[in-house]
Amino acid sequence: MANYRIPKNVTTELKINKALYLTDLILLIGLLLMAFVLGNVVHSSFTWLFYGFMAVVAGLLIIRPATNPKKRMYEAIYLSIRRRKDTYIPVDYETEEIQENEGDQ
Repeated sequence: MANYRIPKNVTTELKINKALYLTDLILLIGLLLMAFVLGNVVHSSFTWLFYGFMAVVAGLLIIRPATNPKKRMYEAIYLSIRRRKDTYIPVDYETEEIQENEGDQ
């Protein structure tokens, strides 16, 4: 009998076209709905400026940052907001260099 390995996590993204994925489309639709709802709050002389601003924000949220190309900008922002700062320990480079030098001797 053949032994097949089944991966525990399968992460795939549904592509709509070359640059747009399904999650991007859902985010864009959500931002479009939010823009239409908030469009009534904006003064009538600034309506088109507001829609342009929302389009720019939507474009910036779905691009992939250079620092983390596997995530989109909205995912990177979410991870940076919810991270726990008490789990990180500062690294003291001088102590590490001394320990490395002692280990060489």
